[in-house]
Amino acid sequence: MRNSLIAILVATLFSGCISITKELPSFTTYNLSIENKINNDDVYIDKSINIYEPKTIESLNSRDILYVQNGLEFNKYALSKWLDKPSKLLQKQVANYLSLNNSYKYITTSNLKVDSDYSLVSELVDFSQEFKEDNSFAKFSIRIYLIDNKNDKTYYKNFTYYEKTPSNDSLGFVKAINKVTNNFYENLNIFIKNKLK
Repeated sequence: MRNSLIAILVATLFSGCISITKELPSFTTYNLSIENKINNDDVYIDKSINIYEPKTIESLNSRDILYVQNGLEFNKYALSKWLDKPSKLLQKQVANYLSLNNSYKYITTSNLKVDSDYSLVSELVDFSQEFKEDNSFAKFSIRIYLIDNKNDKTYYKNFTYYEKTPSNDSLGFVKAINKVTNNFYENLNIFIKNKLK
């Protein structure tokens, strides 16, 4: 009897250890990329711009990929994440886009004391996937403040985009938000150039 109890206890212990070591599914990590063709024929503007990380609420600035149901329920995908916080991804990609364009004296994202002609400050308002009936949409909204550091003048523009996703999952959202952010980079470049002329 005692041997039977010990055998059952050992078997239970080993089966518990085996279930603990089961392999968990891996995360899929996504990044934003620049896909629009850069126009190198633009006019050169001899001005420098310091691009600051967008401000946003903490829940929106998570590595979790968020989706909204019924307009009120915010959820996250269990096995999909961003490479970094959306604010950091956007700061990096805006700087990369404007730098690749070679139309400015220099573009920086440095927190060091770098003397720049302009500062680009922003507020990320929306960066999520919204489900409506059988479809989903990528929602992106950002407020831009282009500040003239020499003359204390500020130029403002709100950019809002709403794009249907190719599929109702995290990958579909990533594809749609990447398309939307590429349109934003292009429109932002036009906005900046118009203000600096």
